[in-house]
Amino acid sequence: MRRGRWRFRRRGFGWAMLAATGALAAACGSTSAGTFHPGGTTGTDPAAASVPSGGAGPNALAWPPFGSNVHMVMPTWLPADSNEVPAVITAKDFLLAFLYAEYRGNQDDRWTDYASGNVLTGLKSTLAAPSVTTESFTGTIGFSHMNAVPDPTLPGAVEVSECFDNSRSSNTDLGTGKIIASQAPASQQHYLNTDVLAKDSNGQWHVVSVYPVVYYPQAEECRP
Repeated sequence: MRRGRWRFRRRGFGWAMLAATGALAAACGSTSAGTFHPGGTTGTDPAAASVPSGGAGPNALAWPPFGSNVHMVMPTWLPADSNEVPAVITAKDFLLAFLYAEYRGNQDDRWTDYASGNVLTGLKSTLAAPSVTTESFTGTIGFSHMNAVPDPTLPGAVEVSECFDNSRSSNTDLGTGKIIASQAPASQQHYLNTDVLAKDSNGQWHVVSVYPVVYYPQAEECRP
């Protein structure tokens, strides 16, 4: 099992054995009196590589119901090898679902359908931390430069990588919706993540391991 750190959105998650995703951000947060309740209609971007389409079929993504203050962008890219396509779809669904768990302050667990083993156990613990359960986020979250290759050490497994850019998103207080002071430093806003996916006994793909994250400029493909 490779060792790494889970890095999502604006906050760095330090659970050994996980790495992270790719994102792009730009949108306004919503503030209202009383309790802030994330949720609503997922935003769209006509210039983006992919947005919630509501389509059906084996390659349709399971888009969580992010509020209008959040915009997710996911590449439409799929590998030429049809055997790797289900792994890539699962990876995309996992990234979206885990970010939604963050968005909801760990009040949603749909991400658990896409992870197993130590990844599942570790992320449950991570999401239960007060720094997660008291926060949400606002902005446009996007993924880019996706790629998939066979894993060299686990037979039948697939490595799915993508760039993460969180430079234009903001952490917010879950109760008020206001942007909080604690944000990621610029040096941690652009990086490459690689998840390792494998089939279980029922033929379902799950995230089972990850590489350590690689920050830009070392990850040249993740140039801002």
